[in-house]
Amino acid sequence: MVIDITRSEAAMSLQFDFFQVDPKPIPSQIPGFEEAHGSATWPPSTSTYIWDDRGGLLVDTLITLPEAGRLASWVKGHSGPLTNVYITHPHGDHLLGLPAILDAYPDARAVALADSIEDMRGQTDPAFLEVWGSFFPGQLTDRPVIPDPLVGTEIGIGDASAQLVPVGGSDTVHSSVVFVPELGLAVPGDVVYNRVHMWMFQSTPESRAEWLRALDAVQTIGATTLIAGHRHPQAPDDDANRQIDESRQYILDFEAALAASTTPPELVARMEAAYPEFGNPYTVWLAAYTLMS
Repeated sequence: MVIDITRSEAAMSLQFDFFQVDPKPIPSQIPGFEEAHGSATWPPSTSTYIWDDRGGLLVDTLITLPEAGRLASWVKGHSGPLTNVYITHPHGDHLLGLPAILDAYPDARAVALADSIEDMRGQTDPAFLEVWGSFFPGQLTDRPVIPDPLVGTEIGIGDASAQLVPVGGSDTVHSSVVFVPELGLAVPGDVVYNRVHMWMFQSTPESRAEWLRALDAVQTIGATTLIAGHRHPQAPDDDANRQIDESRQYILDFEAALAASTTPPELVARMEAAYPEFGNPYTVWLAAYTLMS
């Protein structure tokens, strides 16, 4: 199911909307997960469209060709021609849908911060694509596109512009946030999650501390609304400060649970008890069994 929810604000005719896909089944690598929860899943994901009558900006492009095709059709239902596509960070689940978008909008320009380009190339390396393909067999592009490096830290949206804010590491390196001051809107990719278990897979104390600093940087931006790259379909709202505070607390709680646990099931039990309403529990199982095995 695709959830299409509009969040429109009047500011020099600038508006925004987001497209959301539900969790997708993937093969489980963790013993006991399917008995406890059913099918393992990839977390729910979003793409955000910001536009006025003269042009539009799409932030992130999902991963599979079918969902990226639906995303392209959804964008066509909005006024304002798509002129720019921005990828917030080097993860394939935000990048690999790009060919379907550019097929539908051949005049659109795809960009990302220059520092992230090399890691995006890594995500489209044949060996890495084989890993992604094992999660989504027959659903991924065989001709991935790498965005062009963006010059500067602004990108046009018709008569307006968005600020691109580098924040360092989150669940991956070279993460960035799209901020539209006229709308009070932040689109942070994976830096902030909304009621979904956060990606602690292969994290370290140092990377988790860096993620906390990234959250502080997002809060400093001063957005009022935030569309997380991974958002629970039944999230209560898109309030920026609530999501940042919850994401910060999740990392701190994970750190404490990891220190207090001696086995992966202990860590899972602590985090599931602390966050019973959070979506995509497979994420925390995967982190526990890789960090403690």
